Amino acid sequence: MATVINTSDDLLKLLAENAEFYQAVRRLILTDELIELPERFARFAARVDDFIARQEQFNQRIETAVGELQGTTARLETSVGELQGTTARLETSVGELKGNTARYVVGVLFGEIAEQLGFTFRDTLSRQQLRQMIGPQGHTNVDSGDRQSFIRADLVVLADDTAGDTHYIAVEASYTGDARDTARARRNAHLLQRFTGCPAHAAIASVRNDQDIQAEIDGGEVHWYALDPDDFTPE
Repeated sequence: MATVINTSDDLLKLLAENAEFYQAVRRLILTDELIELPERFARFAARVDDFIARQEQFNQRIETAVGELQGTTARLETSVGELQGTTARLETSVGELKGNTARYVVGVLFGEIAEQLGFTFRDTLSRQQLRQMIGPQGHTNVDSGDRQSFIRADLVVLADDTAGDTHYIAVEASYTGDARDTARARRNAHLLQRFTGCPAHAAIASVRNDQDIQAEIDGGEVHWYALDPDDFTPE
């Protein structure tokens, strides 16, 4: 007996009871794309889930790599700091070596230094002679720092002018002459004149000089004896 459909409820009842009729109506109403959509969406969702999982793994590797990079950067910064410290110490050592070399060089150029200033070389003063000249500490009203600087002067030359009068030359030696050198030379020259009553002259011996002491040299307050850079080159 044929099924009679008079109302929408009759149709819904038939669709619910007859799977074959349901599929036929479904194919009639829906396109193949819509019918396959749930399955296709399920496959797409699975791929998305897989992508998310792989992305999370990738992100984890990136985080690990970033952590390792930060650790490497920290170690590199530490190494750079240590290298800078080593470089600074090396520069200090090189500066000290150049200073020591300069003092050694002027130790054999006393005659030339005196001659350049217009004098005839007579002698150099030893530390013992300078210590005897300045006397016991506190005896001459010279503070301990200036006293030690005077006794440890790089070079003190005793010379004569053309009239045979005695002069002293207080020399400070450096690879690069600076304000500290000129200040020491002028102070030592002042003390020499004070203790001996003879004219004393401040001089520096260097390969080159800082710009800020050029005015002292140009004004004749400090004499400059130019050292040869070849004297600092090992043979």
